[in-house]
Amino acid sequence: MRALMRRAGLPAVMGGIALFVVASYARAQQASPAAGTGSAAEESPAPKQAAPAAPARAVKKFTLVSVLIGETKFWLPSTIIVDQDDKVQLTLKNQVPGPENQHGFTIPDYSIVTLVTRGTPTVIDFTADKPGVFPYFCQLHPAHVGGQLVVHPNLASMMMRHMGMRRGMHPEGAPEPK
Repeated sequence: MRALMRRAGLPAVMGGIALFVVASYARAQQASPAAGTGSAAEESPAPKQAAPAAPARAVKKFTLVSVLIGETKFWLPSTIIVDQDDKVQLTLKNQVPGPENQHGFTIPDYSIVTLVTRGTPTVIDFTADKPGVFPYFCQLHPAHVGGQLVVHPNLASMMMRHMGMRRGMHPEGAPEPK
């Protein structure tokens, strides 16, 4: 596999994987059920059963704390890592001493902007639907040190984009059966 990736590169490998997925799907669509013995009971189609629901993804929970170290204020941890489409819950705590009892928290690319009051945790829930690296920081005090949200891309979404497909579409472009 490594030799193939060195010679052909990642796009060729992704294309090969996509071709395998499409071919497997086509074979599955062409397979037909065995013929019945001819009685009406056997020839009538069996009632469709609902497909089992996909297991719900667990919420990824993180606690971020605004702290004072020396003369500098930080949001810690400085990096949180999730996968694309993960449900994320951030609990924000302000533990910075001093006369100001509020600090900000923002992730601009996710339209998250809030205030965090010392002694009162703030909870934010969102879905990490965009892959990439997104800074978070205190919007009230730009000198404070923030951190980054790292969202790893969803491989299935990458392959669909590579193949020019949308969610809910089969490789041939026909809507997905219900």
